[in-house]
Amino acid sequence: MLAPAPAKIRCRQIAGSDLGAVAALLNEGFPRRRLKHWQDGLDHMASRSAPANTLQFGYCLEVGGKLVGVILMICSERPVNGEYATFINLASWYVKPDYRPYAHQLAAMALKNRTASYTNVTAAPSTWEVVEKQGYTKYCSGLFFAWAALAKPVTGVTIHKFSPVCKRADVRALRDFDLLQRHANWGCTVLILEEAGKLSGFIFRRFAARSGLIKLPAMFVVHAPSQDEVIRLAGNFGRYFIGQAAPVLIMDANGPISGLKGVYTEKRGRKFFKGPHQPALCALADTEFAIFEI
Repeated sequence: MLAPAPAKIRCRQIAGSDLGAVAALLNEGFPRRRLKHWQDGLDHMASRSAPANTLQFGYCLEVGGKLVGVILMICSERPVNGEYATFINLASWYVKPDYRPYAHQLAAMALKNRTASYTNVTAAPSTWEVVEKQGYTKYCSGLFFAWAALAKPVTGVTIHKFSPVCKRADVRALRDFDLLQRHANWGCTVLILEEAGKLSGFIFRRFAARSGLIKLPAMFVVHAPSQDEVIRLAGNFGRYFIGQAAPVLIMDANGPISGLKGVYTEKRGRKFFKGPHQPALCALADTEFAIFEI
């Protein structure tokens, strides 16, 4: 008798009906995180609208009707020089060991959009050299852990929680209102800062910063008008977050930050991009940091 033909390996787009299998596969590949972590993050991806001509979830490898590999693509648009540009955060790439020789198919499909800018914002230190060999360029070297409450606050600044003011007409008129709204729905801390009649939105994630054997509650900057604005207003944010028992403010950085007391490290936090547009620092909305609470 002839041996049965091997099942055909197919690379295709992830559909909404695949999400349960995708969560189980990622839980197998990254067992340190609970299955609910992946289920919640995929639900967040499903709740948002991807830009035109991009994918909602990414690509998978399928064999005999079962998923054996996956790469997530978190697609978004960001303003660049007055126009919107496409950014794609490649995340959570996993292929079952028996099918690793086919992993390149996922990467090739994911990287075929030549007009988009791709980001890798959670690369482990052991993979940094490999990531750069894949054509990525480092744009963020590390993280700055600031004792923000020690900085002098800017006078005339009022900080509002998002939910009590989100129905105000001036808040709804913000260009990034929809972004602020969906991140608030995902459990991020969203703040509206009011200064001299002008409003701006900031997004943070609660984070446990390790100091030796002690974990300090902290706030990680996910989205801001610019890193300069985070630095300028650090004293205001620091005092606000002291009331939430989060004394440390963490942000992307390329070196120690003048005027802020804290610690800069390059042991973690390195981030990479490839494509026409370099991401700004403190611009991690619609990435793994927000959607999957990395």
